[in-house]
Amino acid sequence: EVKRQEEGLELIPSESVASKAVLEALGSVLNNKYSEGYPGRRYYGGQENIDKVEILAQERAKKIFNVPYANVQPYSGSPANLAVYVAVCQPGDVTMGQNLPDGGHLTHGWKASATSIFYKPVSYHVKPDGYLDLAEIEKLAVEHKPRLIWVGATAYVREFPFEELSKIADKVGAYLAADIAHIAGLVAAGVHKSPAEFVHIITTTTHKTLCGPRGGIIMVTQKGLDKDPDLAKKIDQAIFPKLQGGPHDHQTAAIAVAVGQAMEAKFKKFASQVVRNAKMLADELMKKDLKLVSNGTDNHMMLIDC
Repeated sequence: EVKRQEEGLELIPSESVASKAVLEALGSVLNNKYSEGYPGRRYYGGQENIDKVEILAQERAKKIFNVPYANVQPYSGSPANLAVYVAVCQPGDVTMGQNLPDGGHLTHGWKASATSIFYKPVSYHVKPDGYLDLAEIEKLAVEHKPRLIWVGATAYVREFPFEELSKIADKVGAYLAADIAHIAGLVAAGVHKSPAEFVHIITTTTHKTLCGPRGGIIMVTQKGLDKDPDLAKKIDQAIFPKLQGGPHDHQTAAIAVAVGQAMEAKFKKFASQVVRNAKMLADELMKKDLKLVSNGTDNHMMLIDC
């Protein structure tokens, strides 16, 4: 497998290469510990080292994403997103998210996901030019009055209009959650606009552009706490005990390592180069007469119009 990865061309965002330090933490003795609960509030003894590790991961995540709260226990991105629903919605509430065939994510209300079984999703779309249809999003939000609106995607190559969507969410009183799984590393490095000022909740995986272990983080912004002072507490309770058991301590440690590495100058240089490379590849593909959705990219990804 090492040979395959080293000699193959990997062009899948979910297959970023984690550093040796991340892999060492992931394969450490922390795998052997069970830590149900949160730092300082555990149900099992012997947590003096685990609490330090988790608090370090939390503090680093809060710093690089400029948020007052972070939960680093989600097993991955989809469980993190489900926890957001559980925290702010009741079964049957209306939610909104980007349509899957338009580049959205399963957990934003697609019909094959549990998020469409327990909630009432309304999907929004992209325009023929590949950009989000903000006029449609506003129209649907005013019409359906969703409890929760998602911004974020699996396959969207342009910068997300967080500010514009924030105005729409505020207009209808909805929670706005940014799923930045694909662009987290770019946001951390400052090469993509941060949603922290505009949304209430941020979720991310840690294994795409953040180059960490397979895991997830949920963050609450200051705007989120201003909307609901108990929002962080609700997120904590949604993860444990409502959806998960004990956290994966080795994964938490690896997240702490990855987020620590994202603070370094060389990571910012790396993320900037990722975007430069993507733009260059997009330009060269178009010179070869391949049609790209939206005629280029703002991030790490490009979509060929087939």
